[in-house]
Amino acid sequence: MSNIREIAERAGVSIATVSRYLNGTGYVSDEASAKIQKEIDAVGYTPNALARAIFTKNSKTIALMIPNITNPFFNQMATVIEECLNKRGYNLFLCNTEDNKEKEREYIEALKSYRVSGIIASRTKCKEGYLDIKIPVVSFENHIASSIITVSSDNYNGGKIAFNHLYDTGCRKILHIKGPKDFEATELRCKGFLDAAVEKDLEIDIVEFETDFKVKMLEDNLNNIKHIGDYDGIFVFNDIAAAVVMKYLKEKGIKIPSEVQIIGFDNSFIGELLHPSLTTIEQPIKELGALVVELLIRQIDGEEVPIKDHLIDTKLIQRETTLSEVVSHSV
Repeated sequence: MSNIREIAERAGVSIATVSRYLNGTGYVSDEASAKIQKEIDAVGYTPNALARAIFTKNSKTIALMIPNITNPFFNQMATVIEECLNKRGYNLFLCNTEDNKEKEREYIEALKSYRVSGIIASRTKCKEGYLDIKIPVVSFENHIASSIITVSSDNYNGGKIAFNHLYDTGCRKILHIKGPKDFEATELRCKGFLDAAVEKDLEIDIVEFETDFKVKMLEDNLNNIKHIGDYDGIFVFNDIAAAVVMKYLKEKGIKIPSEVQIIGFDNSFIGELLHPSLTTIEQPIKELGALVVELLIRQIDGEEVPIKDHLIDTKLIQRETTLSEVVSHSV
């Protein structure tokens, strides 16, 4: 296998010149650059990425902690982040934590040894693992510490939008299916939804699901909801859970939206594929992904970035699971 010494001998330059060329850390003449690249191409030399990371203190690799890659929202989020990173010359190291604290902790230790340039921590279960690791971190969807930037959608206002839409389309017997209580984002959606209901002096029933993506568990949770057919409006904490709710209602012969209206959250691609298509609250994935990458790379580049929360507006995406016209309905 070829190494820097062999490349230098073949190109007729010093080892230091080859090192500067490979790492972009100093001046190399056009003539020398051409010779070095010619020999690299001839022998198929591949630089040692870890050695270069140690030398330059930048591996050009970003780790993305994903709680669940099978959730369409996080799937799309990972794709957007990878595209943004590639445009900036960075690679993505994907870590699927499955909302498992121990698994996330093991990833953090591995990432230290791989000398990643930065970490995007999404819905972390291991907050203490990101403290004092000397690697730039940006958190998505939940707060880790006062020293770490947080980026998220305005989940609270998204919950309010969801309630007001159901109310405006005539729903008065409303159920909110909320996510697990340790998910900060879905807790905020629930709070916004309930606060909006209080403003209308309307009581809301709440059922908590134990997971956000395991279909069998979601179905088991649904079986525990008594008289689900009595509701005329249901707000589900995310789109994949809303899809399971729709399947369940259809199996019971309950018509959507004439008998019950449903609204999800995320605006993941699954919503458009459902029949009827799912009304939802949009998290602007492209804007979120671009902002997370921008804030992280600015830190990697040594810029002093203010530590604060970055909230991105959510909005209603109306489709076929809610009515398009206001229905006259007495409380």
